[in-house]
Amino acid sequence: MTAVLGEPVVASQVSVRGEAPPGFPVEPNTVAEVDGRTVLWLGPDEFLVLGGREEDFPDAAAAVDVSAGRVVFELAGPGAADLLATGCSVEVAPGRCAQTMLARAQVVLLRPEPDRFWILPRPSFAPYVRAWLEDALAF
Repeated sequence: MTAVLGEPVVASQVSVRGEAPPGFPVEPNTVAEVDGRTVLWLGPDEFLVLGGREEDFPDAAAAVDVSAGRVVFELAGPGAADLLATGCSVEVAPGRCAQTMLARAQVVLLRPEPDRFWILPRPSFAPYVRAWLEDALAF
């Protein structure tokens, strides 16, 4: 496999609850770009905004900075999808996201491009997920 593991810098992560603001995705497991920010649909009234700020969403039922709640890994290159398939039963199409399990750890999985994935585990699971990904890359 020729995939590469990295840790992209994400300025912030904001959980937005309530009715979808304009431009936000409204279909399950979809992603949208809104004002240069990536917005993930996590539930009927739950969104994760990568690069947002709480004050950007004054009309939301709740907007909370959850930047400390998830680590961001990037797996990119040919073979990335096949590698993830060895530990995840959900296939995420390009431009979509899912809350799923990867090697027994709950993650948010985002596929911005066909050969690029962002994997967002909770910080307590991040060392395990990183080790699992590194081991999988070694084969």
